[in-house]
Amino acid sequence: MPDDRKKDRYALRSDAAGWTVLELWTGKAAVVAGVAQSGLSEGDAKHMAKLLNTQARRGDSSMRK
Repeated sequence: MPDDRKKDRYALRSDAAGWTVLELWTGKAAVVAGVAQSGLSEGDAKHMAKLLNTQARRGDSSMRK
């Protein structure tokens, strides 16, 4: 898993309303279906970051803007 983390495109950051899934390349909240992934519960944010990182590792471009 440590090797996979070096390839992660998304990480978690706490915010005033909960947790944000941060896109490391831009430093901004990840956007999925037009919705910024911020203000999430910690569990939801972890789940979303895991999904997005898995898709990014597979080369899925559907998450790109």
